[in-house]
Amino acid sequence: MAISPHFLVIPYPVLGHVNPLIQLSQILAKHGCSITFLNTEFSHKRLNATGAGLDNLKGSGIRFVTLPDGLGPEDDRSDQKKVVRSIKTNMPSMLPKLIQDVNALDVNNKITCIVVTLSMTWALKVAHTLGIKGTLLWPASATTLVLCDCIPRLIDDGVIDSYGIPGRRQKIQLSPNMPSMDTENFPWRGHDKLHFDHLVQEMQTMKLGEWWLCNTTYNLEPAVFSMSPRLLPIGPLMASDSNKSSFWEEDTSCLEWLDEQLPQSVVYVSFGSMAVMDPNQFNELALGIDLLEKPFIWVVRPNDNKVNINAYPHDFHGKRGRTVAWAPQKKILNHPALACFISHCGWNSTVEGVCGGTPFLCWPFAKDQLVNKSYICDVWKVGVGLDKDENGLISKEEIKNKVEQLLGDQNIKARSLRMKELTMNNISKGGQSSKNLEKFIKWAQ
Repeated sequence: MAISPHFLVIPYPVLGHVNPLIQLSQILAKHGCSITFLNTEFSHKRLNATGAGLDNLKGSGIRFVTLPDGLGPEDDRSDQKKVVRSIKTNMPSMLPKLIQDVNALDVNNKITCIVVTLSMTWALKVAHTLGIKGTLLWPASATTLVLCDCIPRLIDDGVIDSYGIPGRRQKIQLSPNMPSMDTENFPWRGHDKLHFDHLVQEMQTMKLGEWWLCNTTYNLEPAVFSMSPRLLPIGPLMASDSNKSSFWEEDTSCLEWLDEQLPQSVVYVSFGSMAVMDPNQFNELALGIDLLEKPFIWVVRPNDNKVNINAYPHDFHGKRGRTVAWAPQKKILNHPALACFISHCGWNSTVEGVCGGTPFLCWPFAKDQLVNKSYICDVWKVGVGLDKDENGLISKEEIKNKVEQLLGDQNIKARSLRMKELTMNNISKGGQSSKNLEKFIKWAQ
């Protein structure tokens, strides 16, 4: 009889990495696998401080362990370069002892596979040294992964230089059936040489991972999977009763309020856990939400614009909806009262919106989110984009006009529901992602 695998999963400590690994862990646990989930001490305390559900997961076959990230309580952990540098300096030497301690708890259930996210690939080196199998879970789109993997080719072809800077602005296609990408929108653009070199190093170390697991499906990104034999789509990571973690307390009272709204009437506005909005743009968004004259749920994180009563424009009323610090997003996106999703197009939010059959109004902040926007608007055709004015702002009138355009297009809603069906079929019994997951589990034994 084959022994069930024991996974040690190690996310980089931001929600966009923690949540996909939490959901993958829950799915693997349901398949009889053992899971040891390694957080940094700081991240784990913060997640538990919000009632985020980590303690509730302990009975599901997931055991949590921690290591220090090397930073002090006074250090600014929003400085991602500092966090990455400290983790890479301090955690690799501590990991072998942690693995030894975990294995000593049950000699018949030793760790058989380590799963990491980007910026934690150093753990694949540790796994390789100890003779343990290694795998990466990529937290963004598979298209972004393939694009980053092609950096050496792009340099050789003269598309970019060794700093990641394009020789000239152009649109390129990595393969004939993939959407073309503007070189100015490459994921590493806008970052310095240090960040680019880190990404190049990460891509090289990732090759120690046998599989590159992706929270995606063949129908979402059909052309990308021929680009590397390591790519394995296992999405959508949408366990029906899965818990998501958060650094902020979820306001679940908005669900009761949603129940009182008319079908397809509510506009949901959320820009994820990391996007930062300019105060002038924040004011314009607030006034745009008022102009809609529609019920809304708007997520304004506690650190957005150091929000207090003075952060909102004085003529913002907001009487038709709810402003919350953090929201149960998956439940909102699957609620019959929802009309559309104004989103930053982060990959987790994109997948959750698709799985809710929700039309998108796209407001990307980071470069990889522009790739996701091109899928939403140009490939899947389940959303529309917002355009900036001559001052570089998305105006309140633009917000109002695009929401009205989106909600008036029944073809977009029909395509959204069809895309939901196609995507969710992947995780049904006999679905392609279900088969891929079984293949992965068998390999990890």
